[in-house]
Amino acid sequence: MGYPTTMLQIDTLNPLPRPVPLGALNLVFLFVALSTLFSSNPITGLAAILQLRLLLHFYWRKGLPLFGLLLMLMPWLEISTNILEANFRGISLNEMLHGTGDTAYWMAFAGLCCVHLGFYKEFKKNASQFHPESLRQFAIQLSLNRLMLIYAGLFFSTSLVSTIIGGRASVFFQLTTYFNQIASVILVVICLRQAVLKQNPKVYFAFLGAIIILSFYSLFSNWKFVAYAIFIGHGITQVVDRKLFSRIVFLLVIFGGLAILWQSIKQDYRIFLTGSGETGGLVSQSIVRGRQESLAKFFELSTGFLSAESEAQPEVQSDNSALYSNLRRVGYLEFFSMVLNEVPHKIPHENGALIKESLSFALVPRFLNPNKGVKDDGAKVTKYTGFFVMSSSSFSLGHYTEHFIDFGFLGLLIVLLIFGKIGGLILILLFKRQHLQKNALFSIATTYVVLMHWGSFQSDFTFIVGTLFFSFICHGFVFAPLYSFIMKWTSNAT
Repeated sequence: MGYPTTMLQIDTLNPLPRPVPLGALNLVFLFVALSTLFSSNPITGLAAILQLRLLLHFYWRKGLPLFGLLLMLMPWLEISTNILEANFRGISLNEMLHGTGDTAYWMAFAGLCCVHLGFYKEFKKNASQFHPESLRQFAIQLSLNRLMLIYAGLFFSTSLVSTIIGGRASVFFQLTTYFNQIASVILVVICLRQAVLKQNPKVYFAFLGAIIILSFYSLFSNWKFVAYAIFIGHGITQVVDRKLFSRIVFLLVIFGGLAILWQSIKQDYRIFLTGSGETGGLVSQSIVRGRQESLAKFFELSTGFLSAESEAQPEVQSDNSALYSNLRRVGYLEFFSMVLNEVPHKIPHENGALIKESLSFALVPRFLNPNKGVKDDGAKVTKYTGFFVMSSSSFSLGHYTEHFIDFGFLGLLIVLLIFGKIGGLILILLFKRQHLQKNALFSIATTYVVLMHWGSFQSDFTFIVGTLFFSFICHGFVFAPLYSFIMKWTSNAT
């Protein structure tokens, strides 16, 4: 079996499909909108719902994978979730977020609109390449069993290499990190294949379950990527019918439960992973425990949390701390709100100093600039918010906030418009790479993996620039021979 018509040829024949009719979801939107009118934050709540509805209109298209929607949905969640938390608490966003919550929200709302305006034109022009029938032709080529074997081989080999190298050879460690992203690409390809072909054998569900379990050997919630891969693939539809609606509710319950569980035990689990028990707190992000004992500890903590819940049902029902904690962790307006109390009233705008520093740190190798120091997000948070954060913390200001510190509100909008355009240009360049054009499923998966940190509100600009640039170089060029080999080996024609 040869490769089907190339994607660029298909593009001229098939314009971007129409938006997916939301059916019963429209009633949900209407109900939530009406409920919001009686909440503590009616205007910002309605704005968040309207923005979500428009994002669904622009990026959820009939028969197309949902990679574009996911790129926009994540920053929307990070910007809008604090409104939900404030409504649950029965207070205004300003009351909850240092007197500036509303201002922070509207700035972030406008910023996301600018990212969309910069990105959408290129998405619209190029996503039409992935016509449903052509996706089916590409999916038929691929062997599920061989794709799963490739994933397993990449997952365990890169984990072993990372353990051996550690932090002693940073260049090789970074290369291993980007090489490990190929496994993420394969996972998205697998979900796309199964969704397009409507094949869901037991081995596929067992495979996803095993990945979720193994992903808990991490300081962070890596299991979320499985949810993203399922979302990209199994969200493909022509209409939101009862079956899809039930599937959405089921997955929300499953992954929502995992989120609550993770949020409840992660501090103790991270302390165990890093061997920080003697200090009483997390002082490092280096894992010193083996996979087997770590997963055993995870299940021990999980069992303890679930047992405590079952023994204290009345307390659980009256105490919403776990819910608020999860909402606060997803929502990321707090630092932006704190910065608005400092900049420019106490600290002047930096006039591009932060963005210059980020570009230099992310793109200039250490051998060319041996004095560039160590990335310290905590110091930046402390400086511009007045809130002390340890250097080992994973918190950052978020790049929207950094752009405001640099240029003010108008400058923030201009930077994010350019930022959206850059994302669109990277999408075009990846779609045109010859090795990825051999199979559209790989093109979609690779584009998402390269852009996934670009589609973020909370990530700092240094991290985004570094991962975006080097992911693009590695997946677009360096790994090209390997991708060609994988596509050939996993082909049913082999």
